[in-house]
Amino acid sequence: MQVSMTKISTQNTSSGLAPVPRPGPSKQSARTSAPRAAKSQSRKHRFTSKYSRLAAYAGVNLAGAGAMDRLPVQQRVDRRLRMQQERQQLNLERIIELSTDYAPEYVAEREVDPDWFHHYCELALNISNAAMQQLWAKILACEIAEPGQFSLKTLYVLKQMSHKEAIALQHAASLCSRAPHEQSGRIYFGVFRRPSIFRLLTGNSQGLLNLSQYNLSYPTILSLMDTGLLHHAEIESGEIAAGDCIQLNIRQQRFQCVARKSGLVLQYYKFSPLGEELLPLLNLQPQPSYLTALQQLLSKDFSVTPLPHQAADDTNSTT
Repeated sequence: MQVSMTKISTQNTSSGLAPVPRPGPSKQSARTSAPRAAKSQSRKHRFTSKYSRLAAYAGVNLAGAGAMDRLPVQQRVDRRLRMQQERQQLNLERIIELSTDYAPEYVAEREVDPDWFHHYCELALNISNAAMQQLWAKILACEIAEPGQFSLKTLYVLKQMSHKEAIALQHAASLCSRAPHEQSGRIYFGVFRRPSIFRLLTGNSQGLLNLSQYNLSYPTILSLMDTGLLHHAEIESGEIAAGDCIQLNIRQQRFQCVARKSGLVLQYYKFSPLGEELLPLLNLQPQPSYLTALQQLLSKDFSVTPLPHQAADDTNSTT
């Protein structure tokens, strides 16, 4: 009986006996909480630093930053506008200076359209990214050399492009194929045969390339379509008969393909006229892995033969 009463009294916190002490934090938890607090403090410091830089860029003085936060609102507005105008002027001067680095050997006698140059300057004022400034400088250099190369519509599209979208366009351009006598570049990604009664019974074969392996994911393609640089749909070539010959040129690599079967169709994305205007400005990196994969895809239905550079223009495309 004594043992039982003792057990009950130790569980009752209202009795005169001291409660059983709870275990405190272990050494292990103390060791992990310190780095966690340090990381949190580091993230807060990073945010504050970026926040302060953006505020200074906008000409906004944070509370307690100094005497400027006590200026009247109108004076703070004037200060912000002055900073913005100075920044815009520096952007424009930098772009125009960079254009001399891309001066071509041939320069036409015609002068640049004054209205075009006015719009160009207005749009270039807010281009502060260094890579985008180089792109705008190339446009000016090309327009000085041969006026009329770039439409105002292209300038306005380019103004809306972010640096990320410009990189996406560069990735797409590195996969661009051209056929003789074709104005627009294409990104080939698939081949299939038109259905027939026999193929409906045996199964319709189709080959596709995964373009995301070459830095061109489907969301990136949709983004380029939204900006008007690619046509808003996948495109199919005309039906290719057995024995028909097509030629594809990818940068310095050129090859011809002779169809071994009838009813073949190539699938591709096509650059829009706006995209075509920007393609010559890009520094393209070769994509040998894409070229190899495309050759392997086509070789299932075509006889693929590499062409020497000088013989590239002798073969016409049927697509």
